[in-house]
Amino acid sequence: MSRIAGLALLLAAGAAHAEDPASMLVRVSEAAREVNYEGVVVYQGQNRLETLKVVHGFRDGVELERVEALTGAPREIVKRDGKVICLLPRDRKFTLDRPTPKGLFPTLTPERVAQLAAVYDFKSIGSARIAGRSCEGMAITPRDGFRYGYQIWADAQTHVPLKVNLIARDGRVLEQMMFTEVRFPEEIVDTRFDEALAEYEERKAVAAAEAQQRLEQARQAGWRFGPLPPGFRVTTRSLRQTADGRGIVEHVVLTDGLTAISVFSTQRHETSAPVLQGESRMGAMHAFGRVMGQVHITVVGEAPEETVRLIGESVQFPEGVVPIDAPTLEDAPRTSP
Repeated sequence: MSRIAGLALLLAAGAAHAEDPASMLVRVSEAAREVNYEGVVVYQGQNRLETLKVVHGFRDGVELERVEALTGAPREIVKRDGKVICLLPRDRKFTLDRPTPKGLFPTLTPERVAQLAAVYDFKSIGSARIAGRSCEGMAITPRDGFRYGYQIWADAQTHVPLKVNLIARDGRVLEQMMFTEVRFPEEIVDTRFDEALAEYEERKAVAAAEAQQRLEQARQAGWRFGPLPPGFRVTTRSLRQTADGRGIVEHVVLTDGLTAISVFSTQRHETSAPVLQGESRMGAMHAFGRVMGQVHITVVGEAPEETVRLIGESVQFPEGVVPIDAPTLEDAPRTSP
């Protein structure tokens, strides 16, 4: 599912009330994490239409979520506080130690919302009836051309978003998430959560030790950013092995608090396959590739092409430094948030 669903869970609710945007978004962040709900979601974007069954719960201070694809190949995702386990056909399993697309957004404090207000404008866009429930709409409109906008309709009672549109600068709907059925039980108890989460915990200790070793290698890379588009800053830096096991993927995430952009670096070899250079687009996703000597930079994100390109062009390496391996465009996971 696209990162747009993650925006829905953290920003949509609260639009129904005539209160200032800061209060609305802070209240939305808390409600989106702590409300129990389950239903059927339709996602449309990038020439793709998917139907998903979603179960979301909150118990003992921990957010739990299970997403099952009702169309296409059988697959499920179980999430615990941003960590996800993908359950594939024939019982093949693997873990991803990164936020699921639905959970890329951090908890929104008044300070974070104040930062968002510097680059986004918030306003009410009226009411609508979605999945049989009364909803109020809210538009999040960028103040410049460096990011996309959003239209969000939140349930009037629970503040859970039931419909979210990702909006291009020309007003086109790039992606859409909408509930067709939804209910809000007081408690969600599902033992199927526990089996997948237990396996995740067993692997986490091993993964943590490996990640620490790779982190020591990454510290030698030393690459940095020059001037970035207004509002963007580095939030995370992570590492993983390449598919052939011979290198390390370095992944840096930048965000303005709403839009997330991923940057990857790789050292090219004489036998390396062709890599992305210049700009590329896949639906709402823009990518930019750049070769600097033996280093290949890939920038990927749901943002206007100018934003992705400027971030790629801002990457700088100190003289004599060669960074560690990173993926080409085909290997790069979607960002986001």
